[in-house]
Amino acid sequence: MARRGSLAQPVPYEPPGRQSPPAPPGEELKAQPSGPARAQLPCTMPKASSALLLVGLLVLWAELLPASGPNVTIKAGVCPEPAAEEANCTMGCQSDGDCESTLKCCPAACGKACQEPNEKPGTCPSVKPGIPMLGLCVNQCKMDSNCSGSLKCCRNGCGKVSCVTPLH
Repeated sequence: MARRGSLAQPVPYEPPGRQSPPAPPGEELKAQPSGPARAQLPCTMPKASSALLLVGLLVLWAELLPASGPNVTIKAGVCPEPAAEEANCTMGCQSDGDCESTLKCCPAACGKACQEPNEKPGTCPSVKPGIPMLGLCVNQCKMDSNCSGSLKCCRNGCGKVSCVTPLH
């Protein structure tokens, strides 16, 4: 189709799937009065195939992208609130992978340090109402990090919380 203000001749419409007769020799390139010579070559790849190829390349790129980044270990649990007072102002870790066992790399008063997370892996055992578990009927902890080792801070059956062995 001719552009507005152009003296170029309109190109006749050819329905898809139908080939136009070959141009006479020397007529493949026609100089347009308003611009450079253009090749009148048929497109051999349908638009749907082009779009599918593009989508395939994007999926491949998206799959490879995370593999090229740094390998960062993220451990279970939530970091405790940083202490308000300034303590050791050193960078003790950069990620959870720098910390031993179940410790997490958490923000500290200044910098980062390996700390016991608030939430440890596993789930609290279910308690039956009215049947208290053995032990003291007092609060022994506020969060998982108050409990030693792998013990979790869970309800103990008498309305209080105790350090108990979690279910895995």
